[in-house]
Amino acid sequence: MNAEHQKPHPTVIDGLAATRLGEVYVMRETDIVRVRDRVRRLARDLGFDATTQIKITTAVSELTRNIYEYAKSGAISLHVVERSGGGGCGMMITARDSGPGIDDETLRAIMRGSYRSASGMGVGLAGTRRLMDDFHIETQFGQGTRVSVVKWLPPARAEHARAAIPAAQIALRDEGDASAVAELKQQARDQMQVLAELEEKREELERLNRELQESNRELNDANTRLRELSQMKEEFLALTTHDLRSPLAVISGVINFFTSGRLGDLTPEQKKMVSMMERNTGSLIELVNDLLDSSKLESGSLRLDPVSNDLSIIVHDLSETMMPLAIEKGIELTMELPAELPHVRADLAKLRRIFVNLLSNAIKFTARGGRVSITAAHTGDTVRVGVSDTGLGIAHDEIAHLFDKYEQTRSRATRGEKGTGLGLYITKQLVELHGGTITVESQPGKGSTFAFTLPVAQGNDERGTMN
Repeated sequence: MNAEHQKPHPTVIDGLAATRLGEVYVMRETDIVRVRDRVRRLARDLGFDATTQIKITTAVSELTRNIYEYAKSGAISLHVVERSGGGGCGMMITARDSGPGIDDETLRAIMRGSYRSASGMGVGLAGTRRLMDDFHIETQFGQGTRVSVVKWLPPARAEHARAAIPAAQIALRDEGDASAVAELKQQARDQMQVLAELEEKREELERLNRELQESNRELNDANTRLRELSQMKEEFLALTTHDLRSPLAVISGVINFFTSGRLGDLTPEQKKMVSMMERNTGSLIELVNDLLDSSKLESGSLRLDPVSNDLSIIVHDLSETMMPLAIEKGIELTMELPAELPHVRADLAKLRRIFVNLLSNAIKFTARGGRVSITAAHTGDTVRVGVSDTGLGIAHDEIAHLFDKYEQTRSRATRGEKGTGLGLYITKQLVELHGGTITVESQPGKGSTFAFTLPVAQGNDERGTMN
């Protein structure tokens, strides 16, 4: 019967519909070359591209070499396989032998790529699995080995492969021994093709490396420019805030002169205007101080003068200072300090700044009739101080950015309270300069608690006093 009228007869192998193409026995070392040549031609006739042909022939060479070196004899079976439902068409290669088989431990080592054998036994299995799409092995110590691998064609080539089956069956049945020299020449051509592809990829990699180096150079230049601009900004900020302090001090002195009564009693309208001037001047002074401290913190020029301080005295004095602001807003300001509270090691002026920032924030964002409280507790080598309020609270997703520079939470911004957004940033930096940490716990509508730690003063620390 002519090849074009022969009908393939599918069977089922490993759950795939398989049409047998032929079988090649392996009994001599030259059979390795013969199998490789036949499979290479078959892969070409079925429609695999050149690169995939190389992968398939390399894989079958490893399987055939294993048969010869491991079991001395066996067979390579070749099939065209299809997934159920027309899900694809491919080439199956099955290598089987009746050798001693492979024990489980050795097989695991082979597939991990960690197995070493002087004879080469089993070395190619791990590489074969990487070269092919499907890989299945059945082996048992003393009972031989069966390895099945599949390489799938692109869907567009499936019909071509089916049409090539009859001719491939005849070619495999009638073909005599292939010339070893011809096979070696083909291997050389394959290797030249692979080398050409590698050279092309090397050139592409070099081009990409050059582009990456150029991008890195541009990025380094941009980073250098950004650092220069940042330094210029910090220098400008420091100079500007320093120059603003003097006129603000003069304005504040004039306002104090008006409020002292030395010019006589002020009319209600004058008192209102002077009070407004005093509030705005105070806000400007606070802004200048925040900007100046932020600039010093960024440049690393802010230094501490830590000494031993009685935290109870500091808290009581600061409470008296903040009390008028709390009374003005109708807020209760309380303290809960233990009787035996150890001294803390801190810079007095910077510690005062930490308290003022936290207390002023708590009062600012607490509604009339609310409460602000200060607590402290001795925990090991630190004292933990807490400032709590019954104010608006802070949304959970905003807490992570609360201590960022220039950050103001949306929930507090809705109150119309103004600020630089530097207060909590400066507070965190000052706490950490003291070697402490600061945390916040808050629940919207129920208030917030800011807690920070300070190191306990040692016996030889110099005592400080409140200015």
